[in-house]
Amino acid sequence: MAESAKYSFKNSDVDSTHPYYIHHSDQPGYSLVPIKLNGTNYQSRSKSVMHALIAKKKIGFIDGTIEEPSQDANSIEFELWNQCNGMIISWLTHSVEADIAEGIIYAKTARQVWVDLHDQFSQKNSPAIFQIQRSIGMMSQIVQALSALNHRPFGNSDNNINVAVELQII
Repeated sequence: MAESAKYSFKNSDVDSTHPYYIHHSDQPGYSLVPIKLNGTNYQSRSKSVMHALIAKKKIGFIDGTIEEPSQDANSIEFELWNQCNGMIISWLTHSVEADIAEGIIYAKTARQVWVDLHDQFSQKNSPAIFQIQRSIGMMSQIVQALSALNHRPFGNSDNNINVAVELQII
């Protein structure tokens, strides 16, 4: 049974110990951790985000223990869940680099964001993959430059100097 189903709501007043409680200092522009996810720091950053969400009693939104309530069963409960879910999505969005955040803003749930980030960045060898992709890009540029140089005449010393200068730049 989802944790949210254990609670009943008669009004919008939520006890500060409840996962749906949002403190007045919690703002959508808040970043949960000081260092943003950049693609290579997933392991340490995900642990930091989890600690922050545990401290705010919101971990259930990303680990799946607090599920989306039915919109029909209790509209107040859904409204409170939706408010917290939106806040957490905003926190997660502000805790990643801009190019990663572009994919987060369309997510429906904080759980979906968390799972997507995990699937994309949790590989133990993702820094190595990043370095390999970077090296491949550099090698492609070198091959293109050498190919362009191959089509130049090498008959005089001025062209030889230009070729040597271009190779040093690469």
